[in-house]
Amino acid sequence: MTLVRALFVKRLDERERGSFTMDRGHKLAAVAIGVFVGFMLGVTSAGSGALIALFLILAFRLVPRRVVGTDVFHAALLLWAAALAHVVAGNVDFALARTLLIGSVPGVWLGSHWSVRIPVGALRTVLGVVLVGAGLGLATKAGLDVPTPVLAAVPLAIGVVALAPWLRRRLARGPRPVPEPPDALPG
Repeated sequence: MTLVRALFVKRLDERERGSFTMDRGHKLAAVAIGVFVGFMLGVTSAGSGALIALFLILAFRLVPRRVVGTDVFHAALLLWAAALAHVVAGNVDFALARTLLIGSVPGVWLGSHWSVRIPVGALRTVLGVVLVGAGLGLATKAGLDVPTPVLAAVPLAIGVVALAPWLRRRLARGPRPVPEPPDALPG
């Protein structure tokens, strides 16, 4: 839905908001979403990113940057609780987790750095493509036999097709002019 919206229903951008005042209904919706996503995260490990992002977009109509920031902050707190529960249960492979963190920490820094520099339309499209990939990954967890190359190729192909017009416009503008260095001061 996020990807279709990013590609074909662009006028909905006008309804997005950077922030809003939460009334009682918003708070109840957020708690209900939290219960659902927390349960899904604890049972399947899916939810901290894919589900919360989708709910923040659909239920609260937040702009992509607020979705990403809120989602990351929420995930950080939620994942600590889930991680502690799985440590107590003895379900953690610490060597694998340490190795994943070696790449993840720089990746998070780079992603956070670029999320505020990417145009909103492109960020929305990337978010949609990632959600498609996450959906395919969850389908394999559910027992659907999706070959590994397809897990990578489908989101990549969608991303290339979706971002091609944006890239074409960007390349058509040409390189940005490099400013001339200031003249040397006398003396």
